[in-house]
Amino acid sequence: MSGSPHLQAPPGMATVYRATLDALAAYGPRRVGVTHIARLAGTNRPFLYRNWASPRVLLRDATLHELTRLLDTAREVPGPLPPPRCCAVRVVVRAARLLREHPVVGAMARTEPALTYAAILCLTTVWHQKAWHWLGEHVTGHLPRGSEQDTVTLSVLTAAMPYALIPSQSSPDPAVERAAIDRRLSQVVHACLGLPPACSDCAAAGTPCPGGGPGSPTAAPPPRFSP
Repeated sequence: MSGSPHLQAPPGMATVYRATLDALAAYGPRRVGVTHIARLAGTNRPFLYRNWASPRVLLRDATLHELTRLLDTAREVPGPLPPPRCCAVRVVVRAARLLREHPVVGAMARTEPALTYAAILCLTTVWHQKAWHWLGEHVTGHLPRGSEQDTVTLSVLTAAMPYALIPSQSSPDPAVERAAIDRRLSQVVHACLGLPPACSDCAAAGTPCPGGGPGSPTAAPPPRFSP
C-alpha cells in the first residue's frame, strides 16, 4: 500500500541548516528557538530533536557548516593571482569580509554584543579551532610546524577576528568604507606574516597588494541566503 499523499518528506540537512541560519539572522542567537527553525524548515520539533541532541547542538552544527563554506569561498580569489604569500593575505581579508557582512554575524552583534566580545577573546571554541586549522593550512603553512607557525597563526587570527565579527556601521559610501577596512586588515596581516605593507612579492608580480589601490579586485558581494 502506498503512503499517504499528505505525508511530507523530511527536510534534508542543508534545508535545516539554512532554516537555522535564517532564524539566527532574524532573532539573534539568544532568542532563536526550535519552533522558529522547524517552521522555516517545513518540519516539526520532534524531527529536529530526533536528529540533534539539543538546540545548542543544532546551532553549533549549522554555524560551523556555514563557517566552513565561507572559508572555502574566501579561497576563490578573483582576478590574477599574486604570489602565494600575498595570496594568503588576500584570502584572510576576503574571509573576514564575508563573515563581517554575514546576516548571522550582524544579528549577533546587534542583539548580543557580549557574545561578539567573547567570540573574539575565547580561543577554545569549535569555530576558533576551525579557523585555526584553516589558517595553518592555507595561510601559515609555509612556516615550520611548531611554535613558530603557532605564534604567527595566533597573530593572524587575533588580528582578523575583530574585523570579521564587528559589522560595519551604516555609511554614506559602503564601498569606500569596505575598501578602507580591507586595506587596514591587509596591512596588519602583511605585518603578521613578516611582509612589508607594499611588499616586493606583489610588486614583482605586477599586482597591487590586497586591500585597495588602483587595479584591486572588486570586493566580493555579501553572501546571500538562498532558499
